[in-house]
Amino acid sequence: MWTRDIENIENGTLIDVRYREEYDLNHVPGSINIPWDMHLYYLDELLELPKPLVFFCEEGFRSGLVVLSLRTIGFEEVYNGGSWCDVFNEQESRTAA
Repeated sequence: MWTRDIENIENGTLIDVRYREEYDLNHVPGSINIPWDMHLYYLDELLELPKPLVFFCEEGFRSGLVVLSLRTIGFEEVYNGGSWCDVFNEQESRTAA
């Protein structure tokens, strides 16, 4: 999914679900890091973050699992942004325009 197709994306939260070591190497500016295998420990925090919530990782697999998990327990406005590189490039093109 392209982030540009997500309604109200500019007011939402970008969440990188890669491991901290991966995130520290490079990440989308302004994104937060919640490792995919820890997301259920952050449910209260996720409820408080500005929506929509856009999750992404290296290729979109881990973020897809997180989105499926959250939708299963009732979260709305959660999206799989796919690859962090794609999200980064979209953000760059949006700010350049």
